[in-house]
Amino acid sequence: MTGAKRVLVLGGTNFDIIVQAENFPEEHEKMRGDACAARPGGSAANTALGLVRQGCEVRLVSAVGDDALGRLCLDDLLDGGVDTSLVRVDTAKRTSMAIVISSGTGKRMMTFPGADRDPAFGAVTEADVRAVDHVHVVGVPTPRLGHVVALARGVGRTVSVEWNGRDMSGLAKGPGLNLMNADEAARLPGALPGDPAGTARRYAERLSGEVILTQGSGGALWASPSGALVCEPTTAVEPVDRTGGGDAFNAGVVAGWLFGEPPSACMRRGLDAALHVITKIGAHP
Repeated sequence: MTGAKRVLVLGGTNFDIIVQAENFPEEHEKMRGDACAARPGGSAANTALGLVRQGCEVRLVSAVGDDALGRLCLDDLLDGGVDTSLVRVDTAKRTSMAIVISSGTGKRMMTFPGADRDPAFGAVTEADVRAVDHVHVVGVPTPRLGHVVALARGVGRTVSVEWNGRDMSGLAKGPGLNLMNADEAARLPGALPGDPAGTARRYAERLSGEVILTQGSGGALWASPSGALVCEPTTAVEPVDRTGGGDAFNAGVVAGWLFGEPPSACMRRGLDAALHVITKIGAHP
C-alpha cells in the first residue's frame, strides 16, 4: 500500500432509526421488534467513514440541520476522522432522517428529507478538488453535483459514482468506478433481464468506465469497458441488518482501486467490510 489517498465525498448525511423484526407488520398489526438502534447514517457519510477505516484521508461535502441530530452526525464524523469543514449547517431545515425496518434478509426504508446539501456542492471550488486524489459522489444528479464532477475530470482527478437506484449516466460517463447492486442494475434502461453480468458489461461499454455490481450471497462482479469480467465470491453469513452494507462495500472497493489493487482484491476488501456491517444491527460501516 502506498501513502494515504485523499478523497472528497459528496452526498447525504442523515440520522437512522433501525428496527429489527422477523417479519414486516401487516396493516393495523402491532409488532414487537427484536432490536432497535439509532445512529448517524446516510450513504455519503457512511462511505466517508468507511474510507477512513480503509486508510484514506476524507473530506465530506454534505449538509445537516442546526439541531441535536445534526450535531450528533457531525460529532460522529469527526470522531471517525472525517474532515467536516465543507459540511453545511442549514439553519432553515432539520437534519434528514431515515427509518429502516430490517428483517435480516431484507429491509424497508422511509426517508425524510431535510437540510439542503446542494448549496454545499455549489460551494466546492477547483482548489478543493485539486487538493484531493479522487472524488466520490452519491445522490440525485443535480447540476451543482455535476459541476463538481466536471471539475474533477477537468483537473485529472478520478471519479466514482454510487448509483443507488438512479440512472447516473449523466455524471458517470468516462473513466472511473460505477457502483450498484444487481437489483438496481436490473431496473436500468436497457438492462438485460436475468443477466446482471451482461447488463454490467453493457453499461461499462456505454460509459467507458468500470461497473461493479454486488449480488448479495452471490458476491460481486466487475465489468470493464474492454468486456473483461471478474467475479469475487463472498462468505456465506446470516445477515442481521443490511443497512450500510453497500456503503462499506463501496469504501473498500474505492480504497483498493486508489491503492492500485486488482479488481478481485478491491472487491474482496469491499465484501469483507460489508460482512462486518451486515452481521450486526446498527453497526457503522
